Amino acid sequence: MFSSGPPKPTSKPLSGPPPVELPCKPTLLLGIPDYVLTELSHVLINDLIFSSTSRYASPLDASTKLEILQFLDWPSLLNMTREYGGTVIHPEDDVLDQTTGEVDTKRLNQLSKQKYQAIVVDDTCFIREPAIAQFVLSQYEKGVSVVVMGMEGIYDLGSLRSSFGVDWNLSAYTTRTIQLTETGKRIIGLRSFPHDTIYVKAHFVVGEHQLFREYINPADYEDDSDYEDGPPAPSPGSPVVTVLRNNKSVSYFGFANTLDVSYGAIILRLCYAAQHNDPDSGEQIGAGHNDPDSSEPQIGARDANDDGYQPTYMEWYSALVVRMFGNLFGASKDKAD
Repeated sequence: MFSSGPPKPTSKPLSGPPPVELPCKPTLLLGIPDYVLTELSHVLINDLIFSSTSRYASPLDASTKLEILQFLDWPSLLNMTREYGGTVIHPEDDVLDQTTGEVDTKRLNQLSKQKYQAIVVDDTCFIREPAIAQFVLSQYEKGVSVVVMGMEGIYDLGSLRSSFGVDWNLSAYTTRTIQLTETGKRIIGLRSFPHDTIYVKAHFVVGEHQLFREYINPADYEDDSDYEDGPPAPSPGSPVVTVLRNNKSVSYFGFANTLDVSYGAIILRLCYAAQHNDPDSGEQIGAGHNDPDSSEPQIGARDANDDGYQPTYMEWYSALVVRMFGNLFGASKDKAD
């Protein structure tokens, strides 16, 4: 559902990636199956408009182009990406030698020559395809953000722990009611996850910087004699965890039902998670600050009069253009349009 009315770029928090130097680098979608690719339209739209490899890119005309792209179905959006560039998409078959079934190292070498903002990859490659895993790790060492999607829910995350130096452990594959943590509000934002709470099916991971936590409703235990001292503590684990170090980010995405949440909106934010790691600020990720005196839209802040407002893509990009090109356009909505 898209909201009606004029854009409100200066009064609402952003739902897309934090402002970065434009044009941005493209995203590489590597080994992601088709049924998940169709959920990642946010990433393709972002790269079509803003990436350095897109011949369609034009940040100064973003809202107009966005008005066109947001109404395209997936096949049309994919065709636009193939025609104009932007997101680099390589399903698993594209990186396998069709004769031997082994990883095509020449193809990986070709991919390594391009610069990326982020790589979104299937979790299985870290135990089945060492060549792909090594390629992803080499890109991470160059500063590329990595998003690992729990497509098959590898239960032993030892390969991720050793590759990225994280402390992740899979605690459960189950359904729970969840809500954002303060860190989650800051990285994912209330536009990409516009729910106070929601019931989801997911792989839950325990580790540093959990972006979600289980929500326990106290009212459910008021008349339960087994909980006279109060409701139980939330179960450990989060469907999304992110580690930020030295301007690099690696995230695990464990949602297991595309109907529960917007995969594309959340993953787009994770692709830019490293923007929240400012080494000069001395601030640690997860502090969950919001400056009440700031005139800037606060990532993850909820307006007191929000009432579940959900902006259109155009509204978000109008806000982004205003923030990135304020010296040229000012804060005027008309100029941002």
